[in-house]
Amino acid sequence: MSTNLNEQLDKDLRTCQWFSVQCDESVDSSSTAQLMVFIRMVFEDFSAKEELLTLIPLRTTTRGVDIYNAMKTFFVEKKVPLEKLVSVTTDGAPAMVGCHVGFIALCKNDPDFPPFLHYHCIIHQQSLCAKVTGFDHVMTPVIKIINSIRAKAKQHRTFKFLLEELSAEYGDLLLHTEIRWLSRGRILKRFLALLGEIKEFMQSREEDTSLLDNTEWLLDLSFLTDISQKN
Repeated sequence: MSTNLNEQLDKDLRTCQWFSVQCDESVDSSSTAQLMVFIRMVFEDFSAKEELLTLIPLRTTTRGVDIYNAMKTFFVEKKVPLEKLVSVTTDGAPAMVGCHVGFIALCKNDPDFPPFLHYHCIIHQQSLCAKVTGFDHVMTPVIKIINSIRAKAKQHRTFKFLLEELSAEYGDLLLHTEIRWLSRGRILKRFLALLGEIKEFMQSREEDTSLLDNTEWLLDLSFLTDISQKN
C-alpha cells in the first residue's frame, strides 16, 4: 500500500503544473526533532491535491543549515521537480526565517531553487484577518451564548439531553479558542446548525432570544460562517 502511495505521489509530481510546500518541525516522544513536509499540488484542470510529502528526522541539531541539507537531500533523492515550486510556508523560528543562515535564505541562495514566495506564521495572520473583518457583533453574542450554556455542568447536561431528544445534527456546542481562525469556522458552523435547538433551550430558561430572530444578524452569522470555513 505504501508503495502505491509513493508511486501515485511521484506521478502527481510529474503531472502537476505547480506546487507549494509547508514545513513544520516538532519533537516526538523520543526527543527526536521531526521535520514534517506537506505539499499542495495544482494540476492543469485547476484541481488541487494536498499530501504529506515526507517526515525527516533531525537527529542532531535543528539549525537552518540542518533543515536545508535535509530538505535538499530529500528533493534530490526523490527527484522532485523544483522548477515547479512556487511557495514555501514555515513557522517564524530563526532557523526557518533567519536573514543569512535560515532555511529560507539558504534555499533562495541555491541556484537549484526557482524564485518562490515565502509565508510564515499563517495561522496568526489568519487570526489577525479575523479581527479586522468587523464581525464582533456576531462573534461576541455567539461566544456569550456558548459560554452561558457550557458554564454550569447541570445546565450543559440538560442542553445535551435536549439535543439527543430532538435528534439534532450535533450532540454539543464547541468551545471557542481565540487564536484559531479555523476553529472559529467550526464553532460557527455547529452553532448555526443547532440554532433552533439553542433558541428552544434559551426560551425554556426564559432568556432573551430576540437576537436569534433578527434577520440582519442571522444573515451576518451565515455570511461569517461561510467565509470562515476551510475549503
